[in-house]
Amino acid sequence: MFSERSSATPRRVSRRGLLRTSVVAGAAGAVGTAGTASAAAQRADRAKNAFRPGHSGVRLRWLGVAGWELSFDGHRVLIDPYLTRQPYTDSDGKADMTRRLQVNHRIIDWVLREHLTAAPEFILLTHGHWDHLADVPYLLDHPAWRDREINILGTETHLHLLAAMGVPGAGRKHRPVVVSGDEVLRHPLQSSDKPSRPDYTIEVVRSLHSQLGGYGFDPYGTLTAPPARPRSLGDLVEGGTLGYQITVGDRLSIMFLSGSANFAARAVAGATPDVLVLGASGHAAVHDYFERAVDTLGRPPLIVPSHHDDLVTALDDPKLHDTVNRGVVDRLQQAIGADGRVLDPRHLEWLDL
Repeated sequence: MFSERSSATPRRVSRRGLLRTSVVAGAAGAVGTAGTASAAAQRADRAKNAFRPGHSGVRLRWLGVAGWELSFDGHRVLIDPYLTRQPYTDSDGKADMTRRLQVNHRIIDWVLREHLTAAPEFILLTHGHWDHLADVPYLLDHPAWRDREINILGTETHLHLLAAMGVPGAGRKHRPVVVSGDEVLRHPLQSSDKPSRPDYTIEVVRSLHSQLGGYGFDPYGTLTAPPARPRSLGDLVEGGTLGYQITVGDRLSIMFLSGSANFAARAVAGATPDVLVLGASGHAAVHDYFERAVDTLGRPPLIVPSHHDDLVTALDDPKLHDTVNRGVVDRLQQAIGADGRVLDPRHLEWLDL
């Protein structure tokens, strides 16, 4: 059912029940054995309420690195839209945070002309590093988007960094929104004179950054005020990491733990998303990362890996797909077993959910 197809014939997936993030007292503290024990009951419940595949009307597209576009019913939401893919290492292949920030105007203009042909309603930031946030100011000030009203969700640090980079910009309608976790936001806004159900909701969840072989990551830090304008990769600090669950009516829920290869288990315990977009690289110091994520989230029927390409090969390079670590697809499939399916996304190609 999930064979490789062209961008004109997207792959399709099944859907499950609605967002359920509320848990009974104490359940969040018992993620391990209790979470695994409840997974069988959750799977049985989903089996009774299974929907036919490919009928949600929701589409997902990988923008490379940890960037995603979600599209449905004329709505668009972007997560971590980073398109420049600049070099970030020194001559020895080690990360060099002193490198000057770059913005690849050519590739961004091409992507907006050929792929991101409509402005999003929301940009969701998972954290403040360059490969997540650096292109956002240019995107927001692009002629195709500058006169639209775009909501940008992120932590206080993320919005301070954007402010230092000129966001929202003089005369712009863009709306930076500070979030920290546990917010459940609706779109459109609730009318005061005519109560209505939202077209979709965005739930913000606290998350964690990847921890590599040295048990840490760089650059770290938080901000309480806008700094000087960022000039180097190291100026864009993490500033807290977030995840997001988007629920489209009663049709589909998608959890984006997509920006890093770590998560806060107690923050998402009890959620049972239909689709899990999971950061897949850089978890050498994180114990049983894939297995714990799968079990904590009720063994989602569809998992899509994220943040598992080389970060630098241009989006229009024919060899781009050769840079993807496809070994994570096999490892994730082993973790989910017969309970679900793992897709191998291709850059800028749609998946029908």
